[in-house]
Amino acid sequence: MSRLRGSWLALAMLTLAMLTLASPVSAAGSWVGQAGPVRAVLAERSMASATMPPPPAVTAGVIEEVSWRYGVPAGQVVVGWLCHPGGCAELASSAGSSRALAGLPATVPLHFRFALAPGQRTAVRVSDLQVIVNYR
Repeated sequence: MSRLRGSWLALAMLTLAMLTLASPVSAAGSWVGQAGPVRAVLAERSMASATMPPPPAVTAGVIEEVSWRYGVPAGQVVVGWLCHPGGCAELASSAGSSRALAGLPATVPLHFRFALAPGQRTAVRVSDLQVIVNYR
């Protein structure tokens, strides 16, 4: 009887191991995107940056948090957004992080949008666009 119990135990352990290997594992990670400069020319109309796609290795996952940075000349102000096909998050400053896009797929490209700050009349070149997407 002990031999039969040992066989059942071995079979149960083998089944558990196979189920563990067959189940999908949700790995956390991050990816970085960069885009070339954008020229904000109007307060009423935003201009989009080039898209920043995730690397091909990112095939699943949802966004947990995004961090960003961009540069503007000293004394210049723009209104900025970080956009996903599922929506845009307004950026409070030229660098920071947000959970506003949390839960959206991490497998699609993001892009920035910029417009002049209200009352500003001179076009502004926005450069050094970068985003870091943390996903799970």
